[in-house]
Amino acid sequence: MAAKTSVLSASAGSSKVVSKKNKQIKDITIDTSSGSMAYNRFEMQVSQTLHMAIELFDSLDYLLVLDYYDDIALFNNEKKPEVVSYYQMKTNEESISISTAISEDWLVKMYAQLERPEWLVKELGLITNCPLKVTVKINGFDGKKKNQTKTYTAEKTSFSKFNPITIDKIKHDIAQKKGIKPEDVDLTKFIHIRTTLSISKHREIVEQELGDFLHKKYPRITMDVVKTISGSMLDILTKKQQYELLEENALYNEVREKKGITKSDFSRVIEEAIVISIPPFDEIQRVADLSDDDKYKASFEYTKIMSDSQSKIESFSNIFIKIRKLCSNYKKNSDECVWQYVNRLCDGLYKDNFIIESIYNRMYICILTICILISEMRRV
Repeated sequence: MAAKTSVLSASAGSSKVVSKKNKQIKDITIDTSSGSMAYNRFEMQVSQTLHMAIELFDSLDYLLVLDYYDDIALFNNEKKPEVVSYYQMKTNEESISISTAISEDWLVKMYAQLERPEWLVKELGLITNCPLKVTVKINGFDGKKKNQTKTYTAEKTSFSKFNPITIDKIKHDIAQKKGIKPEDVDLTKFIHIRTTLSISKHREIVEQELGDFLHKKYPRITMDVVKTISGSMLDILTKKQQYELLEENALYNEVREKKGITKSDFSRVIEEAIVISIPPFDEIQRVADLSDDDKYKASFEYTKIMSDSQSKIESFSNIFIKIRKLCSNYKKNSDECVWQYVNRLCDGLYKDNFIIESIYNRMYICILTICILISEMRRV
């Protein structure tokens, strides 16, 4: 039996997509017995959002909102939310037809987004993991009707590329369900997007994309840091996607906080993971050129630093920020070695706050400072 289509937008929150005056549109029924429903459809929505966050990182100061206005909503500028795009994500093991999109009311629900007065709509996107098939009946050479199918596999295809018969069919369907004239239906913002993600390996694919993206930007980044960033982003996106306590007409800032992730959020996750990553002790030894007498003491303090960094206690975060600021403000002199430099920074830290010395000894501060210096080097 052919795999049936899984509908990401048919969640409890999907009614938010349609304005109150359009509540007569029937709900989409999910066939939970379908083979394509065996995976968690919401996990793929999370992967697609991370894929978009990576893809758009260098071009937009975006805000991505999960499962509120639509499956995914993209605001071009988080601080000036004037332009938005809405996306519905549909999946199937083989293909999805435009006829299904019409009969299941996906397109009319997407069209309803044009009624939102708050923002200008840039795109209304139907995202699929598989080809989109458009089939029309034409007259054959023998005078009999036959089906003619075109399959769309490009990364992005405007609905205007469809044949006139299909465009007319979509317009008439939307017009009938919205109570307007077919000639008043505007499809210029509708697009089909073929995602690179697959049902079975979407997580692995997006993690590989993230790794390639990070290694290109930060050639010295370690795999441990890449894994930390990947885990943090997927955890944040999952929590945003699962949050369900917002009212239907919540204010933008509240939606942004509870359901959205911005480019600056992404940047902060990357920055913190790189800076707070603790390098191997062997690397610290090489940089510091520790004496035999200091190696044992340093290894003991290194173990404490590893524990403190993983427990994420506030005092560790505070001391980390203070040392990083000192590293930025006071550069190493050409006539001093690394060990002399970190001890000089430690003197400055103790001078500014004598309480610190009673909590963190000199060896701890010096080893932590070297960790920060190595991490900063990896960012270059």
